[in-house]
Amino acid sequence: MKFSYQLILMMTEKLYIYDGKKHSKEEMKELVKTSTNSLKNNESPRLTESFKMLEGEKILDVGCASGSISQFLGQKGYKVHGVDVLKNSIEIAKDFFQNENVTYEVRDVIKEPFPENSFDCILFFETIEHVENQAEFFKEFYKILKPNGILILSTPNATSLKNMFYALSYRKKEKRESIINEIATEQKHTGTQLEHIYNWDFPVLVRLLDMCGFKIVDHKFTGSGPIVISIFGKKIQLIKRKSKIFRGFEPLMTTHVIKAQKKD
Repeated sequence: MKFSYQLILMMTEKLYIYDGKKHSKEEMKELVKTSTNSLKNNESPRLTESFKMLEGEKILDVGCASGSISQFLGQKGYKVHGVDVLKNSIEIAKDFFQNENVTYEVRDVIKEPFPENSFDCILFFETIEHVENQAEFFKEFYKILKPNGILILSTPNATSLKNMFYALSYRKKEKRESIINEIATEQKHTGTQLEHIYNWDFPVLVRLLDMCGFKIVDHKFTGSGPIVISIFGKKIQLIKRKSKIFRGFEPLMTTHVIKAQKKD
């Protein structure tokens, strides 16, 4: 049987797993372009606030995912080491987000710890909500940060208006049963929000950091929408992305950004 060149190419082409989905090299190039432009244009309030908090030169990016942030900071002159437990993510990082100031590796920092006093700053972006042992991570970060080192983390805000509306969506038992079934059958090890197992309010997150040896030196709430609800099967945009409703009500915004410093 003869195969067309195109079919053979499709069978042998390397595929990348990104956000739980398979993508061709060309598809990944488009996703990389979108991600890179988003960073250059400051389209993420969460990252814009986080970057203002950076200190030092040597940075560890824990949960670096595909490496876009690590590369972006490497281009700014920072020395960045990106680590992630997902092999697929590091593969994308090495193929698409290389920079002379950046290195990547598959690594669990708890099972394979770095030497003490190794880094000026640690980034922990949108990762704490995925891990079961948050205190272990914070205690390990304390060890590998240099004296007065900085930890910058971001994570969804449990008290956001978006979460409140979501909670209202499962007020009926039938909806809760549906959520139970969805979670039981959803795709595993995606690294996406499907795997969120914690949601933090401000006092609890601060208390945990304090317990692990950190003091809070700065904090921002970011992200304001959009908020979409379903009414009689139709999706209605209740609040726009840049709604002014959150002015003066920052604790209702979607994301925590916290800068914490290693205590003496």
